[in-house]
Amino acid sequence: MAGRIVVLGEHRDGRLKKISWEAMGLGRKLAAELGKDLCLALVGSDIEGLAREVSRRSGLEVVVLANDRCRHYTPEAYCEVLAEYARTDDPYLLLLGHTYQTMDFAPTLATMLDRGLIPNCVDYRSTDGQLLWVRQVFNGKLNLEVSAKGDPPYLVSLQQGAFPASEEDLKVPPRVEQRQVGVAEGVLRRKLLEVMEAVQTKVDLSQAEIIVAGGRGLGSQEKFQLILDLASALGAGVGASRPVTDGGWLPKEHQIGSSGQTVTPRLYIACGISGAIQHLVGMSNSGCIVAINKDPYAPIFQVADYGIVGDVFQVVPKLIEIAREMRP
Repeated sequence: MAGRIVVLGEHRDGRLKKISWEAMGLGRKLAAELGKDLCLALVGSDIEGLAREVSRRSGLEVVVLANDRCRHYTPEAYCEVLAEYARTDDPYLLLLGHTYQTMDFAPTLATMLDRGLIPNCVDYRSTDGQLLWVRQVFNGKLNLEVSAKGDPPYLVSLQQGAFPASEEDLKVPPRVEQRQVGVAEGVLRRKLLEVMEAVQTKVDLSQAEIIVAGGRGLGSQEKFQLILDLASALGAGVGASRPVTDGGWLPKEHQIGSSGQTVTPRLYIACGISGAIQHLVGMSNSGCIVAINKDPYAPIFQVADYGIVGDVFQVVPKLIEIAREMRP
């Protein structure tokens, strides 16, 4: 159907990446607001099983854009396949996750379609049927609203963790459309010889189910050990506000916020974090937010589901004790 919203799913090793579930979550909301249909498009080869699983879980129609030259990702092949799909189906909006792969091919795809690309969006608003997309500039100090001009399709990439994921398990009969899309031999300028896994050296909090984060209220690097102990007791990841990483208490990769990571865990425990806007934009979409702060007027309480007004050095040891008793 022409004019529908299409999420371009990114997958690897037979699994859809979390950012694509987040794009589907936003896609559902936009489809309801704009009165448009929503589907997921997957590019690849021999991915019918993945397509059926995603359709069964999400309830969405999945369009498989199949070509043997897309068995492994190359930007030229992906652009050819997606450009042909966009010209044929005439979608209203293409939603992508803002990943290294997307930023490798999306600018070229936008050029091939003679359309603009609005990258790394963290929010949106609708005015008179027009979508205004929010991007952060100057390390999150300012929000910039951008609108797409001209005719659709509009291409938008979403910052990881900025929108709630739509990971459901509806267990409905899958709806999969299989399409063979041609890629001319002369288009490919590179050939994949080998896939090698890089050694993971950075902390990736985007996949953590629970995060315990500490702020300047801990007072010192030595006292920050309390946060590490609570995280250990809960089996959680460790996050921090910018003053903590600027002070050298933790490496920069633990920083959460506009100039750090954006996270959406099921449980986020903020200890001694006042709640500056730069931090809130990185964690406000968490499933459940628990804030511990001795200042009852701290901004963190405005986004918290549960707030504890108290001294972290009295509250957190009690939580550690309870967590250790509950864990096998």
